[in-house]
Amino acid sequence: MEASETEGRTFMQAISEKYSPENFPCRRGPGLGVVVVPSRQQGSPMKDRLNLPSVLVLNGSGISHAGEEGEIAAFCTHVIELDLSHNKLQDWLEISKIVSNIPNLEFLNLSSNQLSDAVLEPDCAKAFSSIRRLVLNNTQVSWDTVHTFTQEMPE
Repeated sequence: MEASETEGRTFMQAISEKYSPENFPCRRGPGLGVVVVPSRQQGSPMKDRLNLPSVLVLNGSGISHAGEEGEIAAFCTHVIELDLSHNKLQDWLEISKIVSNIPNLEFLNLSSNQLSDAVLEPDCAKAFSSIRRLVLNNTQVSWDTVHTFTQEMPE
């Protein structure tokens, strides 16, 4: 894998670990999760499926980078809320890779990620245009970054 893996994990590694079917041997009742079956053509390192709810909570998961964008798109199409607080994200480009591959995302919590040195380019900010609620508590982002978001997130 990448050298940056020593610094943290990918978004998909965290999802695979937390939402693996082996961690949920018994599912009770309707609507507790969505079983997503990846196509066999992708050669995914995942198990046969993941039990992914529409609200993903991955706070404190050691995530530092996106990982395989095709897998994010394949597994997270139905996700509408994402909590990535208390992770190791420090780069808007990596965050935008995650966000741009989750087309129905409306809520994103990035609290307590060290984003003070991260520069948000306007092209990168376009990935956030469908988000309606963005939480940036304790990220130390600049006012320029906040202004860029207000330009790209009309909702």
